[in-house]
Amino acid sequence: MTSSRLTRRPRVTVHCRWLRLILVSSGAQLCIASVSHAATKTPTITDRGLTSAVESSLRYDKGVSPVGVDVDTSQGIVTLSGTVHDLLAKERALRIAESIRGVLGVIDRTVVTPVSRSDEDIRKTILWSLLEDPATKAYQIGVSVKGAVATLTGTVGSYAERQLAERLAKGVKGAKDVRNDITISYFQKRTDAEIASDVKARFQWDIWLNGDALTAAVKDGKVTVSGTIGSAIGKERAADDAWVSGVMSVDDTALKVEPRTGHDARHQLKYVVKSDADIKLAIQAAFRLDPRVAAFAPDVTVEGGGVILGGSIGNLKAKAAAEQDAHNIVGVWRVDNLLTVRSKGSFVDSDLEKQLKTAVAWDPVLDRSTIDIAVINRVAYLSGEVDSRFESVEAEDVASRIDGVLLVRNHLKVEPADVFIYDDLPFFSYFDWPYYHRSSSDMYQAREPEPYLSDARIKKDIEDAFFWSPFVDRGAITVAVHGGVATLTGTVGNWIGWREADKDARKNAGDVLNRLTIKPGAWW
Repeated sequence: MTSSRLTRRPRVTVHCRWLRLILVSSGAQLCIASVSHAATKTPTITDRGLTSAVESSLRYDKGVSPVGVDVDTSQGIVTLSGTVHDLLAKERALRIAESIRGVLGVIDRTVVTPVSRSDEDIRKTILWSLLEDPATKAYQIGVSVKGAVATLTGTVGSYAERQLAERLAKGVKGAKDVRNDITISYFQKRTDAEIASDVKARFQWDIWLNGDALTAAVKDGKVTVSGTIGSAIGKERAADDAWVSGVMSVDDTALKVEPRTGHDARHQLKYVVKSDADIKLAIQAAFRLDPRVAAFAPDVTVEGGGVILGGSIGNLKAKAAAEQDAHNIVGVWRVDNLLTVRSKGSFVDSDLEKQLKTAVAWDPVLDRSTIDIAVINRVAYLSGEVDSRFESVEAEDVASRIDGVLLVRNHLKVEPADVFIYDDLPFFSYFDWPYYHRSSSDMYQAREPEPYLSDARIKKDIEDAFFWSPFVDRGAITVAVHGGVATLTGTVGNWIGWREADKDARKNAGDVLNRLTIKPGAWW
């Protein structure tokens, strides 16, 4: 029995106790939650409190085993050390730490200790992954591996394509590190003014950066980003956004992380209310920059901030990516994904089944899972047992990347079945952006609420958890708890706030009724 299984049953209890430790050890000052949010004091951010908050999030997240990861914080800078089993877990731990309110930066010293495979096997698997993925199969990428460290070479047409190739290489079992030496060759030379205009537009339209005071200076194709941003994960996002066509390098050292309360942030929003026509143009621009979507040009209809995606698209992963691109645009509050998957070429079920079995076998996240796979009429059926909801979503994501699969039926059972597990549904996990997972399976798995936690205690723990997320304004959300079931009411500005508030509540309550409404113009 693994250590992760040992901690599953009492996970919610452990998390609540951990939050109490955060508040007691950090000297945070809180009053008992009352009906009036205005009477609730704001906790104090301390190094000890940040360490506890990061450790708590690592324990809750099923994409990272927290057993081997050590967390230390000094003056707001978090250092991660210890060991993880694969490169995806290493990156996920980094994103989790960056997502905590008050973290100014993260130093990642974790060491990957993967399963043992020969360098040649790793090299062949990475090449196979690149050639079989619908988005990267045309890339001219060279792969060499020495001491389980892979080096990628070759030329692609954009920064997003370069990062996608790296992401696929990191998702191969046995790889200890990936060195990305791929060069970017743009189709046309662009002026500094054109680049600066595009960077500014991306900052303005990205909901992850909404309200942050960002500027970008461009000289000879080199972008320098400066200003202030509310979270460390937002800083990472801003640096990626700055890589528009024509950019030679991005320097974000002058961009400072300054954590803000929800009240402060509300006064800084500049780009919330947009016309439907402008939203449509922004979504189409995002599609052109996404290597999974760019070749298909989906139809976009926008009505009152609600988006309808129509037409045909080449593969399931591109369909999910298009929906995520639309969700990430300021002013969008709903996306109806009516895209139809239409793959070009002839496909044989037995070949698709063989490809999917190979992909699952080489995925480090699914290394210890028992998954049965069948493909019938180009529909992939997944059954068997996995250890966590995260693994179930990962398996479905792997299947969606098989060119020719039209639909995935996910019948995987998560053990133990009486434990609630929530990862990234009904939306996508920002820890893996810009290449997100999404599942169409059951959203939740229920478990019995912890009977010895009072409703008042659960309510307080939920409202305290809201504080540690830079994307939740707890003053805009009302929490009521009856019999261990929490009800959330109020308004949020987009799906990030909806998803984060929902997740924070589910960490602490037996069940959650999320009645938050998404209202464009509200903070998060």
